[in-house]
Amino acid sequence: MRAAYRIAWRDARRSRGRTALVLAMIGLPVLVVSTMAVLLRTGEWTPREALPYEIGRADARLTGTARTPVNQLPDDDGATFFREGEAGPGGDERPWTTPEIQREAAARFGPSARLVPIGVRKEAVRTPRGSRQAEVTETDARDPLLRGMFEVRKGRLPAAPDEIALGPVFEKGGFRLGAPVRVGRDGTAKKLVGFVAAPRAPKEATALLLPGALPARQADRPQWLLAAGKPVTWSDVKGLNAEGITALSRAVVLDPPPGEPSSRGGGTDASGVAVVAMAVAMIVLEIVLLAGPAFAVGLRRQRRQLALVAAVGGDAPHLRAVVLASGVVIGGAAALLGTAGGIAAAGLAAWTLNPRTAEPFGPFEVPWGLLAATMLLGAGSGVLAALAPALQAARMDVVAALAGRRDRAPARRGWPIAGGLLIAAGMALSLVGVRWWREYGAAFGTVAIIIGCVMVGPWVVGLAGRAAGALPLPLRLAVRDGARNRGRAAPAVAAIMTAVAGLTVLAIGAASDFAQNRVEYRPRLPDGSALLRAQDGREDGVRQALARELPGVPAVPLRGLPGPDSSCLSPTPCPLASFPAHADDGVADNVVGGAREARLLLGRDVPEVTGALAAGKVVLFGAPPPAGNTIDVDVSVYENDRLKKLRAVTGVPAVAVRADAHVGALVPPRVAARFGLPLQTRGFGVDRADHRITRDEQDRLAERLAGAPGGAEGVLDAIYVERGFTSSNTLPLLLMALAGAVLALGGSLIATGLSAADSRPDLATLAAIGARPRTRRLLMMGQAGFIAVLGCWLGIAAGLVPGIAVARPLTTPETVPPGEQSAGLAHGVIVDIPWTTLSLIGIVVPLVAMAAAGLFTRSRLPLARRTAA
Repeated sequence: MRAAYRIAWRDARRSRGRTALVLAMIGLPVLVVSTMAVLLRTGEWTPREALPYEIGRADARLTGTARTPVNQLPDDDGATFFREGEAGPGGDERPWTTPEIQREAAARFGPSARLVPIGVRKEAVRTPRGSRQAEVTETDARDPLLRGMFEVRKGRLPAAPDEIALGPVFEKGGFRLGAPVRVGRDGTAKKLVGFVAAPRAPKEATALLLPGALPARQADRPQWLLAAGKPVTWSDVKGLNAEGITALSRAVVLDPPPGEPSSRGGGTDASGVAVVAMAVAMIVLEIVLLAGPAFAVGLRRQRRQLALVAAVGGDAPHLRAVVLASGVVIGGAAALLGTAGGIAAAGLAAWTLNPRTAEPFGPFEVPWGLLAATMLLGAGSGVLAALAPALQAARMDVVAALAGRRDRAPARRGWPIAGGLLIAAGMALSLVGVRWWREYGAAFGTVAIIIGCVMVGPWVVGLAGRAAGALPLPLRLAVRDGARNRGRAAPAVAAIMTAVAGLTVLAIGAASDFAQNRVEYRPRLPDGSALLRAQDGREDGVRQALARELPGVPAVPLRGLPGPDSSCLSPTPCPLASFPAHADDGVADNVVGGAREARLLLGRDVPEVTGALAAGKVVLFGAPPPAGNTIDVDVSVYENDRLKKLRAVTGVPAVAVRADAHVGALVPPRVAARFGLPLQTRGFGVDRADHRITRDEQDRLAERLAGAPGGAEGVLDAIYVERGFTSSNTLPLLLMALAGAVLALGGSLIATGLSAADSRPDLATLAAIGARPRTRRLLMMGQAGFIAVLGCWLGIAAGLVPGIAVARPLTTPETVPPGEQSAGLAHGVIVDIPWTTLSLIGIVVPLVAMAAAGLFTRSRLPLARRTAA
């Protein structure tokens, strides 16, 4: 074997171009997988890695929001749960106070135990236009226990009760050091002394003050950092849990107790393993199909050398060993280079992307076990790619090789039939299997179709050669050369076909899923109109915000009777009116008004609606015509989550209209008076005929409304501007097209390069009989185009049936709720074939491949000797 490896190493150094090509084909997938593995592991914060940023230098962090006994995970004090037979919700919900926690800590860890309180709550920070919600932390960040929890970006930490530090996001909003900042519901003024960030969430809106700097108010999460002077063990944590206190202990996180669950979960998902195994198999198949022809070309150049080995006594195992050693040497080198490049690329990507992500990457971590498996996969792919040429070398004609004559491998006559049967079985599995196995049926059907196409590929290439008689001379020569050298052309066609087939399935599935989202989208208002929600008593704040940000734009007040979806702020049950029409995801159950409100909600003037409202009739939407043109409306209250009827308002004139007004009913004011219920303010509408609110205006209004009376407390919940279905799948489809284009282009150019190296004697013959350099260039362009066209369109054809099949489980609702047939859910199977994306792969890629082949083909050829067959 040592001699075989020496021969392989010398051959790799002698044929540097072919070696570099194989290194790229095997090493690039290894590099991509290694990069993703390192990035995923680095981007995942483990409890051990997050510990310094969660508890600083403390021994533990205590949280006391209630006094009910709880259980927690060892590495996550926020994941609490109750076990059967233990106390649950409904116990003592009083939060713990600092003196009580101090006594508890002293009793458990001794009088030397020290606590640093941390109070976290949401407060409003006033901005020049309004206010912005921020997570306010009240603690003394100068304490050594908190070192590492906050990073000072500019200025310093607060040192006095009248000082504050804000997150970097506020600096971008115009805040400057030394300026006053108003915080909280009463607008307490603080001096801005610094900009600080939590290392794990640097882009969040945060504020840092000393304890007691704001008016007394219960923190959302009362916490304390504990310096116990000794490790806080798991038994200590369980003892604190019995008192309703959770603890994130440094000792427990660093040395988890055996047998306890973890926040990172565990176990293996069988379906996930199946998907990963299928993806790995496809990657290996792709590598083998691309790298195999390169080893086959190398075998042709080694034929005389291998024949000499056989002539001096080498037998078939020796010849196989020499060729397989090339796969081991080049595959192993590619795996090593790809892994090293992946680690370096991951480090560069993490350094580049870290400032741009909402949550930064964790400490750089290399999953050596996963990378070792990736390296073995890459090296094994090289060996598998060299296996077929090795078997061919063991069967070669030694006399023909010494004489310099080519011998063609016999065609496998049964493979096309077996491949055709496998394709038919894959189609059946795709179409029928989705009924039982959903997406997995289509996935396994795709694999069967691809393997069948690989088996049929050489026959298709040969068939194309027999049909090339009508083509121009360069193209005819290119197609017949590919048909004559199927061992070189067919694997490249199969590699391109495999990649394009998989991308075709994904593209059809993604496009169909996107089409389903578009069909099921339900607008809440006419396109271009807007709604500014408000509660009773807050109308003035909304009007002032609109007047400041949109001067001169009229706002339509929307009021209605209390309905089943209305809020009730009274301690006693609120009566409500139930109309026989209901609007899901609309503005409200009902709106009281006339023609102006109708125009806003419908987006146009509808004479039937305005006439009915003027005549004192209730207009129902999405309801059957009322019997006798009247309806009975129940006035009820909720008791024990059930409606209890109080009375009925009978004989209300009504008419049903087939239109989408985004409400259940429009009620004339004089009819609403019959119910004896107070009107509730739904909000203020902006008609699209008056003004279309831009996104910038929407952001300014949101900030202005947050600073209005009650806005900081979340009473004003939203500004909704109907912009229609604005999602786009252009980017995902474009990325898929680019991925398919790169794979197809790479495969065709690799095959063309191998063909150019392998057919130098043929090109020399063409030159000898007077062919111009342009003819040779056209020949190479034809070879690239032939392989690309055949591979791309075979791949598209192979992926069509599984793609259509996978659309069934993706787009068919399992159940359609009653009354939702009109909501776009009862649409059946939606199939959307993205012909633009597929055409980009099937037409543009072959043209680009031909242009690239023509650009890089040399006009002058090195001298070659052609031996007569």
